[in-house]
Amino acid sequence: MKVDAIKRQDGLYIPMLDVFKTIKQDKIWVEIEILEAVEESDGYTLLDQLVGLCQTDRTDASVKHDTIIYGRRDE
Repeated sequence: MKVDAIKRQDGLYIPMLDVFKTIKQDKIWVEIEILEAVEESDGYTLLDQLVGLCQTDRTDASVKHDTIIYGRRDE
């Protein structure tokens, strides 16, 4: 489960979701990951690195995605 914590003056606020209400344990373990905000001016730079986007002259990539990426042949 992922929940966005909201920074407040006195700490972090974790919204009470319905799923939390069903927890019967007195204590739970929470793993926290600190994420850095990305400036909009970065454009697609981070996305390019993540999914490997590249320039291409192809115009059919969106409709033939599986064939191009996975070598799948339409039956």
